[in-house]
Amino acid sequence: MAGSQNYVGIKNPAIDKLIDRVIFTKNRADLVAATKALDRVLLWNHFVVPQWTYGKVRTARWDRFGHPDTMPKYGRDLFPTIWWRDEAKAAKTGSRQ
Repeated sequence: MAGSQNYVGIKNPAIDKLIDRVIFTKNRADLVAATKALDRVLLWNHFVVPQWTYGKVRTARWDRFGHPDTMPKYGRDLFPTIWWRDEAKAAKTGSRQ
């Protein structure tokens, strides 16, 4: 919907219902429960809430990658192009992927 700030384009009735519960809740306990439920649904669907005003880039991953000891000044945008799979680190995560 135009003007909704739904930048990702999520169209999910369950998420819409949970957002209504967050907005219209009457007490803190219900707000916490609704917020946690919304968070679980967003994470399960692999949606990300953008942080346009945060000046850093956050990434989360298993520690199974290596990179040069000296990173380029603007190297954050180079993930994963200058990173590589480190078999020793990957063995510690218990993952074969």
